[in-house]
Amino acid sequence: MSADDVAPPPGPGPSHTNARDRSPSSRLRSRHNARLHGLTAALPDSEAEAAAMQGFADRWADELRPEVEAEGALIRASAAAFARFERCRVAEDAALEDASRDAVRRWARRKQHAARRKAQDLRADPVNVTADLQSCSFGCEWLQRHWSRLDARLAQGLGWHPRDQDLAMTLRGYSPDAPGLDGDPAARAFYHLMLAACGLPTLGRTVDRLPTDPVAARSALRGLIAREFDRLEALRERLWHEQYGPEGEAAARTGRVDTSKEGQLRQRYRREAFSEMVRGLNQVMRIRVERSKDDDRQWRRAHSPRRRSEPGPTPPAPARGPEPPHSAPEPPASPAAAAHRNEPPRTAPEPTLDRRKPNGVHALRNEPPAPTPASPERTGPDFGPSRGPAGPRHAPASAVGFPLGPDPDVQGIPMPFAVPRAAVE
Repeated sequence: MSADDVAPPPGPGPSHTNARDRSPSSRLRSRHNARLHGLTAALPDSEAEAAAMQGFADRWADELRPEVEAEGALIRASAAAFARFERCRVAEDAALEDASRDAVRRWARRKQHAARRKAQDLRADPVNVTADLQSCSFGCEWLQRHWSRLDARLAQGLGWHPRDQDLAMTLRGYSPDAPGLDGDPAARAFYHLMLAACGLPTLGRTVDRLPTDPVAARSALRGLIAREFDRLEALRERLWHEQYGPEGEAAARTGRVDTSKEGQLRQRYRREAFSEMVRGLNQVMRIRVERSKDDDRQWRRAHSPRRRSEPGPTPPAPARGPEPPHSAPEPPASPAAAAHRNEPPRTAPEPTLDRRKPNGVHALRNEPPAPTPASPERTGPDFGPSRGPAGPRHAPASAVGFPLGPDPDVQGIPMPFAVPRAAVE
């Protein structure tokens, strides 16, 4: 891939080009317009991407080993589509990482704001507010920040202002007022060190075995602040893993769900690049399958046996010897006569029962239909009792001039009228 195909870096120029401009530079600029709309440029946008695209094409050609030129072209097109897919994937991963960090940052900012609102009541109720701040990880972080600010002033060899003194007392959970002589020993000791570190008189509130020198008092205060800072750090870590760690991970996962218009465009461009790559590879496989089928058909045609319809060589006829004398055929055996004329003829023996098909004897068989017997021809009119009123009506014998009475030549046949002898004969 040459360097001319690489997209030029975007520079100052008009926002649109003339539609009638058909120069090579205008065409190249139009081909790279997709860079502004969502990573759909067919050409690489940098030398590194051009080298990666060429590397994909070379490796795929070595692995797939194209046999014809069409397969090589499809493999190179699929490699270019895969390079665009990687470009979209990298851009989407970077965008999702930024969105995830922003989501976690917004979540943490909301938690810190809630801790600051709770700390506003610290001077009015130091005991309860301090306990509430120490019950959440962001509250412990707020306490640590203020202890760090007070420690930084002591590290410079400076004392605390009255406002800082009140804050230090409330951070310890004490009232900002001076403790009495019979107050809590821990509160009296802390208040003594605070006054001594600032070079202020203790006013009769001296505690035994505590330094009164400002330098020693500041050193003792810094040691106390360090121990408090370590305790808050351990508490904050434990509360983070128990409470706010899962919430932060959930906020990070929520931030990776990009439903913006730009995010939807990136996903659509990535799917299109992947589909184009898959279509190219499927086309390569289809070409190979069809070529394999053609080779198989040619091999079968070349190695198949001779067809039966084709005439083959006629073998020579064998020499014929003298024919044996012909004997008269034996007459066919007559069917066995019945033992008695009133007995039915003998039937063939039943077939032997097959053990593999015990019900074969009872199977239904398709017997040929028996011929329908022809009806006997009638030689005369039927005047039986079955003749109904719908039958033909005959005229009486007297109407045709026949004499009534039985015919002496036709005995035993009942007739309603006499028939002339000429008609009977």
